[in-house]
Amino acid sequence: MSDYRILVTEDPTDICQESWDEVAGNSLHTSYNWQRFWTEAQAPTWPRSRTAMVLVYHGNKMVGHCGAYRYPYPLPLPSCWQRRIARSLLWPLNPVNFHKHPVVHPQADPDEVIPLLLDGVDQLRRRWLAPTARFVLLDRERDQLLFRYLEGKGYVFSPGITDTHLEVKWSSFQDYLQGAMKSKHRNYLARCYRRAIEAGTSFEVLSDPAAHSEQIISLLRNVADHNRSETLYASNFLQAAEQHLGRENIVVICAKVKGRIVACTINYRDHDKITQKSLGMDYGLSQSLNLYRLIIAEGIKYAIKHKIKSVGCGFSQYEIKRRLGLEQIETTTAIKTWPSGLAGVFAYRSGAMKVTSETSSVSKAVSKAST
Repeated sequence: MSDYRILVTEDPTDICQESWDEVAGNSLHTSYNWQRFWTEAQAPTWPRSRTAMVLVYHGNKMVGHCGAYRYPYPLPLPSCWQRRIARSLLWPLNPVNFHKHPVVHPQADPDEVIPLLLDGVDQLRRRWLAPTARFVLLDRERDQLLFRYLEGKGYVFSPGITDTHLEVKWSSFQDYLQGAMKSKHRNYLARCYRRAIEAGTSFEVLSDPAAHSEQIISLLRNVADHNRSETLYASNFLQAAEQHLGRENIVVICAKVKGRIVACTINYRDHDKITQKSLGMDYGLSQSLNLYRLIIAEGIKYAIKHKIKSVGCGFSQYEIKRRLGLEQIETTTAIKTWPSGLAGVFAYRSGAMKVTSETSSVSKAVSKAST
């Protein structure tokens, strides 16, 4: 183990891109460019969101890494200034979050690298004086080895975010409508389309999203305000996305009413997968015309047209997504707190998750404490 060393840094330029991507493999969301993009895209709010990278080297060779995020809690307070004051006061309680599981070089020994990555997570937590480290969106089957080492390092497990997902197996949008949706939901969607089009609505995949960044960020802020939060994106995030990810991987689907953008989804394409990350809406028009439902359907239409095999739509609005044929995917959150015993306070879950009989007694206790 003496040949191994741990590096914790907040600056992506400290890292060799080629070495990072050699570990990450052929994935956009674990790539160096994704890390660069997300570091630059953080909104300049106070307290400011932070990103960091934990790396393990064997000699001079990078053999594992994971990316960390720390961002202010959304708080149910009525005005922006109240939320900012409360977030500033509560900032020391914010956890260090890991939205992607640690990645190990395919030629490295995960039994040696994973424990060191978790040691690096502890180092970062102490550096940031955070009370908690939290891994989200874990899959018990895929991440079996990681679960074993997380448990050994003192993490407890809670039912996590319920994700949504659609495997695309249709050659046309019409086939999707017939195969994925019940007739009553299909008919309702058709009525929504008809009503929206009669009101002057058109749907478009923006060829140059950065050219519309001011309108888009305004719609994203509307959603954040509606949820008594703030967008995590800086106003120039689309320019940063184009620079680091490439325009072909940024899919912004919008609804326009009489030529004005009133709803949009920000999606990122990763080879044969596409994931919706953010939603923007003008609530006055979008809700009355059911545009959220329609731009989700437009995202599926885009995937079918471009032969994309998988669509991820994140969490929230589960009933709408269920009616559109998306499947709910249960995930697990791993939590380590200092002092221990406070995991329930930091459980990260969404309302559609149901505790299964396979959940451990510790997980059930954490789940109960988080509701």
